[in-house]
Amino acid sequence: KARTTMEDQLDGISCIRGYIDRLVTGDNRCHGMKVLLLDGTTTQILSCVATQSEILSREVYLVSRLDDPRGNPNLKQQSPTATNPRSTISHSLSLQEETPTHVSHMKAVCFLRPTDTNIGLLVHELSHPRFAEYHLFFSGILPSSLLHLLAENDPHEKVRQVQEFYADFLPINPDLFSLNCRKTLPMTCAAGTAWARDHNPLYERNLMGLQSMLLAMKRQPYCVRYQKSSKMARQLAVDIQENTSSDQIFHFRRGSGGSAGNLSLLILDRMDDPVTPLLSQWTYQAMVHELLGLNNNRVSLRGVPNVAKDLEEVVLSSAPGQDSFFQTHRNSNFGELGEAIQKLLQEYQARSKEHSVTNLKSIEDMQNFMEKYPELRSQSHAVSKHVAI
Repeated sequence: KARTTMEDQLDGISCIRGYIDRLVTGDNRCHGMKVLLLDGTTTQILSCVATQSEILSREVYLVSRLDDPRGNPNLKQQSPTATNPRSTISHSLSLQEETPTHVSHMKAVCFLRPTDTNIGLLVHELSHPRFAEYHLFFSGILPSSLLHLLAENDPHEKVRQVQEFYADFLPINPDLFSLNCRKTLPMTCAAGTAWARDHNPLYERNLMGLQSMLLAMKRQPYCVRYQKSSKMARQLAVDIQENTSSDQIFHFRRGSGGSAGNLSLLILDRMDDPVTPLLSQWTYQAMVHELLGLNNNRVSLRGVPNVAKDLEEVVLSSAPGQDSFFQTHRNSNFGELGEAIQKLLQEYQARSKEHSVTNLKSIEDMQNFMEKYPELRSQSHAVSKHVAI
């Protein structure tokens, strides 16, 4: 994970939301109803910063996985082990499991990681196109070899554009990003040995994700520092330094600009600090993550006594406009949190009493009640959610 502390706010959530705003319109080149095709990783990325209703309100007819045979008829004949149909990690996007047959006139916006697997799926898709045209957006740097492969395998000339949107990381908070990589300790232990090649895909994921963070925030590190005792940290630092120096795509500006000084990239190895993960935090977000589990901003409350069915899985997101209470109090300690929830409950009870149906005495009162009802219902859900947690 990477945490930013710059005064000029390297905001990962704003970066990703900016890309999504451009993505759902095909960067202003794809108007009208459209289909959004994702992979397992980009599904998680989008769900961290946008809700299903937000995306569907932007002329998106359905959201589907390109690598899911249930939503992609082109994969029906393939072996079930040839693809990874659905990630086991939860997310907030409700995916369409069966692609309707009447969408051939629609346009497809694809947001995918630039991997060999995804390019193979695209080649297969373009050989039997389901949609009128395709707008391709990749979450990282697309190698020229894969771009040539795409160009050579578009027999129906359905591809309208290919772009790179550097959104290859999950923004947990504005200043905290993750790559959701599991089992990285074996990779660290194998660094510099003959077994290192067994972990190449995982290492490449970390390298590409870190490059994407820098590109999304338009920063070229003034210097890259690493933990001396870690061969993996050194290898990653060397590769990042070489890539940012040799590839002109990183040459927008050095450092962070302004009065905040220059941007330094510091790469640390968790194996050198095994104690920190064992410490217990007493702040809201940290306690939820440690005690209940917080995966892709989702908390599972299944099996908890007296929890309503609609609260069995809830979202705790730091993205703007999703949960103002959590945004304000995610770093509050346990004592402050209890007082804040009590105040939230009292405010809701006061508003509920003010807008009670028993107070409706005129047409104007009814109209005002209907206008306030969606906001009141949203507040009710927020209160129930935080009280339940």
